[in-house]
Amino acid sequence: MPSTLAERCHELLPALREGHLFSHVTALALWGLPLPARHLAPGAPLHVGAVGRREPRRPGVIGHRLSPHLLPAPGPAPALVPPVLAWVQSAPLLSLDELVVVGDALAGRWSDRQEARGVPVEQLRSAAERDPRRPGAARLREAADWVRAGVESPKETEVRLLLVRAGLPEPELNVPTYGAQGTYLGRPDLRWAEQRVVLEYEGRHHRDDPEVFAQDIDRRERFEDHGWSVVRAIAPHLVPPGDVELVARVRRRFVRLH
Repeated sequence: MPSTLAERCHELLPALREGHLFSHVTALALWGLPLPARHLAPGAPLHVGAVGRREPRRPGVIGHRLSPHLLPAPGPAPALVPPVLAWVQSAPLLSLDELVVVGDALAGRWSDRQEARGVPVEQLRSAAERDPRRPGAARLREAADWVRAGVESPKETEVRLLLVRAGLPEPELNVPTYGAQGTYLGRPDLRWAEQRVVLEYEGRHHRDDPEVFAQDIDRRERFEDHGWSVVRAIAPHLVPPGDVELVARVRRRFVRLH
């Protein structure tokens, strides 16, 4: 019994015909882009677009009629709509912040598929503005305004959105940082150079992997030794009441160093 989305798509392939393409959030998942769990669950529907033929009608599949110009060049199965188009199509299915996460992933290097990485932010904004009558168009345009290049994980996106929406300055993202004598300090998730504050988001692997844990300690010490203040954030800091305290902590670091 197939359990993963990729396995379910593979099982569906024999029922698809020429002109059928995986689309919307299903295509985003197959492109290796981050999605909320509800779209990856075993019971989540698969989205299939149809170009020049009737969309598939079967249990567990949502069909969509696509314009002929969307048909990609023949390639290895399964056929997918292009990743930027899949992001646009998914606007009605994702929240604002979920769209920003996918946009950050497209502008970054998260996917292992070349077509779904390193997309210029301006290309994403142009795609978001192309059809103002499309369902979810206003939300997509707002999401595109929040997309930044250089983000390396969904949690980095969440932290950035939380802090900037709270009125803190826009941070630099994953910038190699050096001390006064050229000593390499690290590449922090978020950096405010003027305030000499950096923030590192630490997922579970930062605590569970002894080698990563040791590297985190050494990196923090290097930054502190060179006059930077390091803020560490974990998952509970992204939801109430931890989010309020995280914002306040970063603000205190700004004040402390001035």
